[in-house]
Amino acid sequence: MAIHLLVPILALAIAAPGGEEQPYGKGMTDANKERLVLEDGEDTADWYNGSSDETKLSADDRHAKEGSRAVLFANVVDHTKGETNYPIGWPRVGKDLGKHQLTDWSAYDFFECWIYCDTSRERLPASPLGVGFYHSGPKRSTSFRLPEVTKGQWFHVQIPVAKIELSADVQRVQFNISESDYKHGDRVDFYIDDVVLTRFVDPAINEFAPERRLVYSSERQLRAAYSLVGYKGLEAVTVELTILGPDGTALAPATGSPSRQGEITARIERPLATGNCLARLSLRDGEGKLIDRRDAGFRVIAGPGL
Repeated sequence: MAIHLLVPILALAIAAPGGEEQPYGKGMTDANKERLVLEDGEDTADWYNGSSDETKLSADDRHAKEGSRAVLFANVVDHTKGETNYPIGWPRVGKDLGKHQLTDWSAYDFFECWIYCDTSRERLPASPLGVGFYHSGPKRSTSFRLPEVTKGQWFHVQIPVAKIELSADVQRVQFNISESDYKHGDRVDFYIDDVVLTRFVDPAINEFAPERRLVYSSERQLRAAYSLVGYKGLEAVTVELTILGPDGTALAPATGSPSRQGEITARIERPLATGNCLARLSLRDGEGKLIDRRDAGFRVIAGPGL
């Protein structure tokens, strides 16, 4: 079972000068996104309740992100009840996907949903909620913790499908809490809505970051990692990495073939001036036109012996 902790990725971005070539692509926007709805929250007929002694499952209209209802995963934590062998247990609800023929997620980029929490606590614990994706075979699953879920507001969950162990075989999705993270008697209700798979049509940059944020001026290369999305025409684009010095002067770009998860290295022919610099990743089509672009900042300091 693979376990992942979802944490925000911080980008040290620096504003680029004006008057530059602008990308014509739609990037990571809704205009470039397709959605497959897994659950709209209007009823729970095809959901299961892992332990009715611990959890109440229903479709509820008190909080809904889309439509009129959301799936309500309601719990009053009881450290004496629960399942026979585990009185401090794991309340859980989920949806089986096999009968809907929604098990192959390999053509999609993200699993997404919205979650709202209402609780008797002042604030939620560090690990308030988990989501798991279950595969064929005994005890095969990929699980994520959702520490960003907070009380009294909607939180947007976005999990890359590439991080799910067997993305072509997702038999069910399940949400759970661990009662050991809560106090006896805590009430904690999660509203789950707009559960979808999403994918991007045209090529776009999903993530981009230099290997390091602090670079010596004596160094002669800069490596960066990136991830791309888009199922239409991605194989025909060129990936381009350019370094811009503190004054905006661009070094000769490095180019390469695209990869959904890739790295690219720019060669530095002369010492970089010290100060704040930019690493720029560009996607270009077969005619050399700019499809998408992403900037990330790094700082150059004087190298040893200089």
